[in-house]
Amino acid sequence: MKTKAVGIAVMLTLIAVLMGCNRGPNDETLTQQVKAKISADPALATQPVNVSVKDGVVTLAGNVNTATNKAKAEDLAKGVEGVKSVSNSLSVRPPIVNATPPPVSPDTQLKTSVMAGLTKYGITTVSAEVVNGEVTLSGNIPRAKLQDAMKAANESHPKKVVNKMTIK
Repeated sequence: MKTKAVGIAVMLTLIAVLMGCNRGPNDETLTQQVKAKISADPALATQPVNVSVKDGVVTLAGNVNTATNKAKAEDLAKGVEGVKSVSNSLSVRPPIVNATPPPVSPDTQLKTSVMAGLTKYGITTVSAEVVNGEVTLSGNIPRAKLQDAMKAANESHPKKVVNKMTIK
């Protein structure tokens, strides 16, 4: 009888030990492994993905910039041995793009103004180039429109007007 009781006790102990071995990695180990996989992925490495694990269930939180990255993070977490399931609470938020247009250079503004002036006087065969506030007019122009072209350029208040127009 004692032998039977000892045998049962040994068997129960052996079962308990085996069950403990089959449990898999603890939550902290799983957390580190999931974080490592996400950090190793070039598309996710710079994304603020928070990883937490409770009883083998991984929770992903934070922001990613595409739905593809959200799915990729989940797949990487599921691929870690010992993970039972993944709760993907990641939000997809595209990166903030500066909505302010770049500043327009003074030369570009001056050229736009001169070209508008030329158009106002009906001059379409002359172009303007602007460098450091100096306007250079070039192209073909009838003699009757020469004064209007120079007037259009000077109305924009450049530092200097260079006439390289050909009178036709």
